[in-house]
Amino acid sequence: MAVVKPFACIRPREDIADKIAALPYDVYNRQEAKEVVSKNELSFLKIDRAETQFEDSVDTYDDCVYEKAHDLLWGMIKDGSFISDEERAYYIYELTMDGRAQTGIVACASIDDYQNNVV
Repeated sequence: MAVVKPFACIRPREDIADKIAALPYDVYNRQEAKEVVSKNELSFLKIDRAETQFEDSVDTYDDCVYEKAHDLLWGMIKDGSFISDEERAYYIYELTMDGRAQTGIVACASIDDYQNNVV
C-alpha cells in the first residue's frame, strides 16, 4: 500500500499570489519566458525557468541554473513573498481549461512507491 502523507505547504502570500502565479514552464520557449520574467519580477516563472536569469549561451540544464532556481526560491521565502502553513495538510486543487475541470489532491508520497509503480 502507498504511503501518502500531509505536508506544510509553502505558497505565495495571498495579496501577491496573482503576480507570482505563472503558466507551466513548458508552454514557453526560452525567449518567451525571458519576456514574461522581464515584465514581472515576482513571476514564479523566474524560478521554473531560471535560465532566464542568464545569457542565452548558458545551457538550460547547467548546474548554475539549478543553483539560481534554489537561490531565487529561498530569496522569495526570506523576503516574505512565500509563506509556510503552520500545520501539515492535504491540499485540494481544481484546474479548468477549455470548459473541462480537473480536481485533485496534493500530498507527499514515497519516492520508492513511485519508482515501484505503487502510485
